[in-house]
Amino acid sequence: MNITNLNSQAIILLTAYFNKGDKPLTITEYGRFAQWLRSEGMTPADLLQNNPEKIVDGYEDKKVTGERILSLLERGNAMAIAMQKWQNAGIWVITRADDEYPKRLKKRMGQKCPPILYGAGNKKILRTKGVAIIGSRDVSDADLDFTFKLGEKLALSGYSVVSGAARGVDEASMMGSIHADGTTIGVVADGLMQKTLSKKYRDAIMNNNLVLISPYYPEARFSVGNAMGRNKYIYALAESSIVVYSGLSGGTWEGAKENLKHQWVPLFVKEKIDERSGNSKLLEMGGLPLDKDILDREDMEFLFVVPKSKNVSEDTSVTGENRESIDLEEKILQVVKGRKLTISEIASEIDEEEKSVKKVVETLVKTKELQKHRNRPLKFSRIDKLPGMA
Repeated sequence: MNITNLNSQAIILLTAYFNKGDKPLTITEYGRFAQWLRSEGMTPADLLQNNPEKIVDGYEDKKVTGERILSLLERGNAMAIAMQKWQNAGIWVITRADDEYPKRLKKRMGQKCPPILYGAGNKKILRTKGVAIIGSRDVSDADLDFTFKLGEKLALSGYSVVSGAARGVDEASMMGSIHADGTTIGVVADGLMQKTLSKKYRDAIMNNNLVLISPYYPEARFSVGNAMGRNKYIYALAESSIVVYSGLSGGTWEGAKENLKHQWVPLFVKEKIDERSGNSKLLEMGGLPLDKDILDREDMEFLFVVPKSKNVSEDTSVTGENRESIDLEEKILQVVKGRKLTISEIASEIDEEEKSVKKVVETLVKTKELQKHRNRPLKFSRIDKLPGMA
């Protein structure tokens, strides 16, 4: 795998696990270090281009020493071997420095989003408008049947399913979406390489119906910490969420409470009478009751339109500049839909400066949202999306 982006190389060297005994920087540790680099007017790439010893000499942190950073940067051979192994298994790697990194994660989680995402499948699916479907591993057959049909329904309505690729509700929702030829995002807590090669998911990946991603080492074994930790990424990659069944403790319960606390996305909850269920408590805490006739509804847009007091608040970690950039992207994508326009024409129609429009258009071409038509004058048009693309 050829990594031409020096920022990406540095991030991988600092945060990826390659061999036994490695102690890469955690998300929190890297966040502190990256913030310090920015405050010094530097990027991770400077660690590979300039004198890293001199750079890290000015960094003071109780847990992250200069020696540790330099040791991690010296793992070039180990990185090359690991990347080749992952590539052979169909796994790609993207970092926060890459244009393909999901904007939703950056917007909602700021410095707390993973420096690296490992994945398999079409990265474009990460940009789709999706609904997170969450639930326990051990649920009734009735709930599994409902969840499968809900996955189908969302797919047929043009939305992606986002879930955790675990046994139970997660897998049922994903399989329902795949069965209906929809687009699906599975956020994996362990064994990404094994899941990528399994027959259960391989065909869907090859058919562009599924993308599996993980913030964890592709060969990581199951751990409760990783399983709990990935739940927030399921919510952050979606635009709405549905809890099918939650206990009063465990990953589903904690993840739903965390989403309610941060208000990443609306939280709909299936009403339950079961005393062991935490669904009623989640409704009391601010969850929204799920329409009992949801499987019979033609319009699913209600999942994204909720009372303002219940809706997602603006993420304070997003700077005004970043938010303006995201808004400008949306304006440009809308105005070129079904049309071929020059930079000047786009700028004129949305009443923005050509310089700003040109910069965003170049980014959208890189991320394959727009295509360039090499006529004179140069024109741009929107690329057709996969089902469910936002």
